Amino acid sequence: MKISYNYISSVAIGNFNPSILSAEFLKRVCKLDLGEPINESPRTIPVIKHLKFQELEFTVELNRLEIKDTIIGETLETEVLNIFEIYYQKLPYTPLMAVGININCDLIPKDNIEFQTVEKKISNPNSYLDFFESDQVLVNEKALFMKNDKTWIGSNYRLETGNDLTRQVDSSKKNEFFNINYNWEAGNLAENTLKRDALLGKLFGKYKDFSTEFLRFIKYLQG
Repeated sequence: MKISYNYISSVAIGNFNPSILSAEFLKRVCKLDLGEPINESPRTIPVIKHLKFQELEFTVELNRLEIKDTIIGETLETEVLNIFEIYYQKLPYTPLMAVGININCDLIPKDNIEFQTVEKKISNPNSYLDFFESDQVLVNEKALFMKNDKTWIGSNYRLETGNDLTRQVDSSKKNEFFNINYNWEAGNLAENTLKRDALLGKLFGKYKDFSTEFLRFIKYLQG
């Protein structure tokens, strides 16, 4: 089965000022040498700011900040976590509600037999209970129901991992492949301001473990 990576991203939910984001701010204040942007949202739209560089994309809305890496290698190394930490350190009083890491990819089975094998596992909640060795999983499923048939379209699986972090897996079926968004999140940061830095440190510091787990999960779906 082929893995086609779409992006790795860091997403923060909170209260943000889109007008702060600029190539000059990233270079002068954050000391990030990303080159010149190759695309930028119109300055006449004050509630959203988008900057695209050769490898990275920044999007800031009033309640959301996303830093996206679109050039993904097999080791899944990325700069988005380090860049988010630098950005946030320059704006430490920005209210945060949640921060998450996403690995988004397409899974392309080599033939119909593998397609059916992956679909059977990816659409079954027991697969997530078994893989994560969890007692429960919250499932939101999307399916097409007919009188005598059901066609699975996609699901969101949410698991509490017991270390103040939450795992979510969004999966959907396309014509010839599956899309996976693998998410690790530190939530309730507004309620846990005293623990916020510790949670963010745990989230970012264990990214290598998270990416390794993701690769193990993909192999699990194949087998």
